[in-house]
Amino acid sequence: MAPHSAMDKGAGLITEWNAKIYDPTKVMLVDGHLGATASHGAAEKRKALREWAATVGVPEENMWDLGRSGIENMVAVEQVWALPGECYFQGVNGHISTAGALGSFASALSFGTAAYLLRGVNWVKVPQTIKLVVTGEPRADCTPRDVSEYVLGQLGPSGAVGAILEWTGPYIDALDMEGRFAICSQALFTGAWTAIMNPDDTTMRWVGERIDTSGLEPQTSDQDADFAAVLHFDVDGLTPRIVPPPQRHEIHDLKDYLGIKINRGFIGSDANGWLRDMNHAARVLKGNTIAHHVILNITPGTPRVLKGAVASGAFTTFLESECVVPTPNEGMEWGANTPLTDGDVCIASAQTNYPGRMGGKTSQIFLANPAVVAASCIAGEIVDPYEYFEGK
Repeated sequence: MAPHSAMDKGAGLITEWNAKIYDPTKVMLVDGHLGATASHGAAEKRKALREWAATVGVPEENMWDLGRSGIENMVAVEQVWALPGECYFQGVNGHISTAGALGSFASALSFGTAAYLLRGVNWVKVPQTIKLVVTGEPRADCTPRDVSEYVLGQLGPSGAVGAILEWTGPYIDALDMEGRFAICSQALFTGAWTAIMNPDDTTMRWVGERIDTSGLEPQTSDQDADFAAVLHFDVDGLTPRIVPPPQRHEIHDLKDYLGIKINRGFIGSDANGWLRDMNHAARVLKGNTIAHHVILNITPGTPRVLKGAVASGAFTTFLESECVVPTPNEGMEWGANTPLTDGDVCIASAQTNYPGRMGGKTSQIFLANPAVVAASCIAGEIVDPYEYFEGK
């Protein structure tokens, strides 16, 4: 859970009623957005959350604070709180669909959070499912995020309202878990409730490396399952996508926006804060420095990702390339560190590009994959990163 909006109000009601939550040991509180920033009333919110946790009996070890916190959706799947074949409820972040890659029905409760904390039960009307079958092999610098953007662009902002997106097909089957998480994280941009993937050997290896799987009962779609629609997408040769401001649903080919001057960059978020993304960016940045007028913020999504980036050498590459590397958190995604000011033009692997999302109301945010972000920050303008992958 994140310490803001609906979660704040739900926690406040429980305190006001002097009520007890159903099982404090099952409640995890993750400081996923604030990180080490001094903005957004961070210290006050962190203090208030700890005081509330102590009041209702949440164990100290269930507080994921500075030093071990990260983006709450990423922490949830790293720790496998969301289990294959089971439901997982999160407080307020719609990108918890990330956990659908584990074969879990993952949903944000929002203003239903207080009721769930008190009773420990929830009801869900079984939604329709739209099956997405993805085939083909994209270009080397094209990431799972690009595939997701391509499909979302075809569906549109209301193409799956209230439904579940079930991602399948040879392309999905060949992905590692981090790639699958990235794809599932963006379901809400089609109006979908959440996303899901059938758990397979890759899924169970990920889970088995972290918890005892002996009692798990993973579930997959029946062979004769009834879908609201079955849609096929061929991504063979797909090139990187770009999402220009201010609309989130307008997905374009990168080539349509080459040459636009930028002065800010961001690599991170639920979609691209994974180790595969850190290494993707490092591949481009190695041996290069970003343009002098550009600030590039690279924020690992979790401490585990940061440790991996140190081990792979990506972290050193970031420092040598003169990037800013904050503590793991959502960070710049919502303007909590290195915020934009009016007039800034940013290329980012964030989830959203709404005006004011990262700071200044008149700043512009172009969304793209980490390789595009890194290459553009070297050039000082939006460029195609393929030259950094050709022959490598």
